[in-house]
This record gives sequence, structure tokens and C-alpha cells, in this order.
Amino acid sequence: MSDVSAGVLRLEPLRAWRFVAGKVSALGAVTSPPYDVLEPAIVRRLTDSDLHNMVRLILPRDPELGPGRYDEPARRLADWQHRGVVIQDRTPALYVYEQQFQGAVLCGLVGSLGLDPARRVVLPHEDVMPHWVDDRLELMEATDADLEPILLAYNGGRVAGDAVDEARTGEPWLVADTENGAHHRIWRIDDPETLSGIAKELAAHEALIADGHHRYAAYLERNRREPGRDGTQVGLAMLVDNNRHPLTLDPIHRVVPGLTLEVVSSRTPSGWQVLPGRVEGVPDRIAITDGTSWVTLQSTEGQVTPTVALLHQELLPAWGVPTDEVTFHHALADAVALAGPQQATVELVAPLLDQVLNSAVRGVVLPQKATSFGPKPRVGLLFRMLS
Repeated sequence: MSDVSAGVLRLEPLRAWRFVAGKVSALGAVTSPPYDVLEPAIVRRLTDSDLHNMVRLILPRDPELGPGRYDEPARRLADWQHRGVVIQDRTPALYVYEQQFQGAVLCGLVGSLGLDPARRVVLPHEDVMPHWVDDRLELMEATDADLEPILLAYNGGRVAGDAVDEARTGEPWLVADTENGAHHRIWRIDDPETLSGIAKELAAHEALIADGHHRYAAYLERNRREPGRDGTQVGLAMLVDNNRHPLTLDPIHRVVPGLTLEVVSSRTPSGWQVLPGRVEGVPDRIAITDGTSWVTLQSTEGQVTPTVALLHQELLPAWGVPTDEVTFHHALADAVALAGPQQATVELVAPLLDQVLNSAVRGVVLPQKATSFGPKPRVGLLFRMLS
């Protein structure tokens, strides 16, 4: 059993659950992107792709049902287990997961992450929204499962990196192709000596939570509620050596109800220059549109703080708009489609990785949905059950 107070980075082997190829139309057809990037059109396409697609578990429908909305995914998962649609691996392992998509490669280790409530070695870099933490926690408790691995990054893992690269020279344990054109392969590492070397090396490192802050917060809350239950001291995670297999870093855009370009032009505080149009090539810029016209904001004072933090700390309060109705969009086109005279779209640029890392090491937490690291691990290739 893991000790959540140990204060060292740990990724432990697990007996992962997976789909059985002969029980579904295709392994790729039952997978899904993470819940928080699922636009309605994607949900419809995935729901139609296979009756066992993971979107039927991770995105419960009928919000008006309240907590009862999580009963359906729990019953469905139990039925899949009973019918042998999903099975558990026979012996524990760390799993090497590789995803290739449009020239980008995601590669790292999947296992059970030891929790770190003190934030000494597992470092969050952005804030969370309580209702999404509650949502993920209720789903975890109803299904008694971790269905979506969170994504972490660290630097300088020679032993672990060598083990990952060595595993990739062998025959994959699992192969899947998904509807977006991505190719996925998984290998197992179960050699005790190799696992021991990986554990020893990771214990000397810190890791940044790249994606999955709400799920990690739900892991922590689950452990707080049931500290003595075996399995609550860890959560499903993928760990990437960012030196060998660097992640991409993209912005997440905002749609702000009540914000107009007139307010932006008249109430933007000193220290910012308001430029007409959507100006390209300006570092750390913020571009805003009402669907017809654009303005671009540029800091005149220089900055080390990521622009997304300044948006929430300085600009939104100065503009006097409520922030509880702000929505978040990974695709700029989706955000711009919602812009109007009384509802502006805010286009952000991604912060530098060093800005994010330095903020996290200092204990500085950026606003919720500050970054989008990628590629993200596909949901449904591997998951974890607590019992």
C-alpha cells in the first residue's frame, strides 16, 4: 500500500483493465479523447461508433438527474465486466504507451501514481473548478474506477527512458487505430530489476501535472474520504520524460459573456496597449473579437507571468465582467463561433514551458484551464479498477 505522505515521486505497476478485441468492433472504436475536450459533434460521432465507446462512461448524460446520472455508467461498466467485454491483466506491470498522430509522438509510462497532498513532488500548475472536481469524483466513486489517466511530465529520466525505448523495440502488447488517424501501441514492463531501477530513479524527481488537474484533485479527495481503503492512495497516470519525448503546449481560449470591444478599449488598465485588429507576431498577446472586429492587447511593461494569469488577475476585474460564466474552448474556431456584440471571444497564446514550470516550482497556481498540454493519452486503452 502506498504512503501518501512519503514525499517521493512514485509510479507503481498495476494490473490494468482493457477491452477484448473480439468483443468490440475495434479497439480504437471504443476509445475517446478526455472528457474535457469533447465537443458535442465528437460525442455524437463516438457514441455512434460503438455501443462500448468510453464516452458512454466518462461523460454521463442527463445532468438534471443529479448524482443519479452516474448510476448508468456504473451499471454499464459492471455489465461489460460480467460479459467479458473488458478484462484485467493477469500480472502487474508498468505500461509503455505510444501514440503517433500527424508527426507528433506521445510516449511514456502508465501506472498507479502515488498521491502527494503536500505538493512536494507532484506539482499542479493551474487552479481547478470545484464542480468539475465533484463531477469526476462522483464518477470515480460510482464506477469504482479510474477511467482516464492524468498526464505528467518530468525531465532527465535516463533509466526510465532507456526502459521505455527498449520496450518499444519489441512486439506490442496492444495496438489500436483511432478515428482521428492516430496509431497507438502499448508494451508491458514487468521485469523486477527494471521496475526497481525505474522506481529508484523517479524517487529523485518531481513531475508537473500537464493535464488532469480536476481528476488529480478528485484522487486526493477520494483518499481524504477513504484514507484506509487500499487503492485510494494512488491514481491512474501517464508519466512522460519531457526531454526525450517533449509535449506540445497550446492555449485554451475564453468566451466572456457581457464583454464588449468598447469596454475593452475604454477600461483596459495602464500597462497594456490596445491595438486595432488581430495583430500577429506579438509575444504574449491577447486578441479579442465580437465576431466582426478584433482588437489586440500587448503588455507595455514586460512580464514573466503567463498572459492567462494576467487576464484573470488584471483584465477581467478591470473590465467588470462576471467570471463565473466564462467558458473554455480548445479550438479557436469553436470559441469565435460564439462571439457576438455582447459576448467576446478572447484568444490567448500558449505560455512558455519554462514559465509554467517555474510557476509550479514556486507554488504559483495559474487560473483554471490555463494550458493545454498534448498529445493527450486516449481514454479506454487502459484503465484501473479499485476493486
